[in-house]
Amino acid sequence: MKTLFSVFKESHNSFEGQEKDEVVLLLLRRHPFFIILQSIFYIIILLAPIIIGLVLASFLLSRGLMELYIVLASIWELIIWQLWFYALTMYLLDVWIVTNQRIIDSTQRGFFNRSVSELHNSRIQDISVKVSGLFQSLLKFGDLEVQTAGTENKFRFLQIPNPVEVKNVIMANLPQL
Repeated sequence: MKTLFSVFKESHNSFEGQEKDEVVLLLLRRHPFFIILQSIFYIIILLAPIIIGLVLASFLLSRGLMELYIVLASIWELIIWQLWFYALTMYLLDVWIVTNQRIIDSTQRGFFNRSVSELHNSRIQDISVKVSGLFQSLLKFGDLEVQTAGTENKFRFLQIPNPVEVKNVIMANLPQL
């Protein structure tokens, strides 16, 4: 079980574009709850054609439709596998990197479309945390917003684990005035 979920562990490795003397403090993804929930959904709809086929087997065989059903069920399975692969890819490639000098938001918007933004710690003005609802409170995840100086958009860390701890790490590494 430990190796199955090893992709969900944070890594303190280096990254492309890392500056000299820059130390990675946190590598964040959405809480694993979301990819597990999506995986359960995809597993259920992957099993649906098998269950339907077993229930309707005698009907399909008597009408000579079993081959057609197998072809349609196979197409269904391929589509669902592709959607599941897409969800896993987006989960793994959407990351926020917090270093001692900046925050980097790397958002994957499709297989071939990536957006990378960075915010230097000296531009941070305010950080707010939002944890609302039963699941967020029990599983300790929520949203974190970093407000910058100027007209830049807020940096939003959506559905991350332990947002209060992340806020504390960022605040501890702000430059002292």
